[in-house]
Amino acid sequence: MFTFEFLDAHHGDCFLVHWGAPQDRVMLVDGGPGGVYRATLRGRLLQLGGRDGGDPPHLDVVCLSHVDDDHADGLVRLFRDMKQAQQDGEALPYAVDTLWFNSVEELVDRRAPGLSASVRPLLERAATDAAAGASYRQGRDIRDAATALRLDGNAPFGGPLTEGAGAALDDLDVTVVAPDDEALEELEERWRTAKQRGEPDVITAGYVDGSVPNLSSIVLLLRHAGRTALLTGDARGDRVLSGLRALGVLDDAEPLHVDLLKLPHHGSDRNVEADFFEQVRADHYVISADGVRHHHPSEDTLRWLVESRAPDDAYVVHLTNHIPFAEEELTRLREGRAFDVDVRAPAEQALLITIGDPP
Repeated sequence: MFTFEFLDAHHGDCFLVHWGAPQDRVMLVDGGPGGVYRATLRGRLLQLGGRDGGDPPHLDVVCLSHVDDDHADGLVRLFRDMKQAQQDGEALPYAVDTLWFNSVEELVDRRAPGLSASVRPLLERAATDAAAGASYRQGRDIRDAATALRLDGNAPFGGPLTEGAGAALDDLDVTVVAPDDEALEELEERWRTAKQRGEPDVITAGYVDGSVPNLSSIVLLLRHAGRTALLTGDARGDRVLSGLRALGVLDDAEPLHVDLLKLPHHGSDRNVEADFFEQVRADHYVISADGVRHHHPSEDTLRWLVESRAPDDAYVVHLTNHIPFAEEELTRLREGRAFDVDVRAPAEQALLITIGDPP
């Protein structure tokens, strides 16, 4: 049985995955933007039990899908609390086994050794830009915190999480769908261009529009006890489909069915097209957004999702927040159709989804 807790991450992502018997394995994926850690995430983590009696809350995995403020800020603050306790000689507030995180610099160096070091001075000088500087510094802070805390980085993968990598945690099978070689090639090209021109804007502009971090976004296919979940971060839909085909789990014969699909980039129509939903179908579609800072989810995305399914198909569209324009569009789309809509109640800490029957 899988249980997912999608916390109120405002316009970002932050959720817990529970598995095992009796649901004692926990993965934290992303930490949401500024304010989410103090308001929601920290309190929920402190409610988790340790492995033995008085042990601190235990996380088998902390996964940062990519370096972007609406995913990374909460994890920066989590690790900051851990480092502060370490420096004060106090017990760590959380026990974390491993951190899954693709540093953009490491991905670039994997294809072009030494390239990131030669471009780093340009980025440091450009870090005065609020958006670009925040994302760049967050990635560096998380990497440095993992080193200081002696976390087992990217274990048991043994390296960056890229297309085709696989691992098993207890009885959870994890397969990395993205980033793939094409995304990494585009990342490398951006860094080479920045170096040749001496213009960090080639990279930092990408941090503002999300293209650079999104290229490195980790996409995970989770399998447990016959159930499946596809966690897409902010990856582009075409890269997700390409990765699924490369893994042999998607072909032209029929769509891939998963129990849960977290929509890419909070339901933005910039990351998916109609064919994405034609090729990947789910019983539970989750949209982590609040519709405030960005117009997410797009009405077009919702229409593509619904029109990809037969009128009598039963499934649920979940929203982590009350979003009037999205709920109005879903109400219109529900006419003559069998799907349901589930919205996290404001009083609830998380949107809870359980998949599979208990043992």
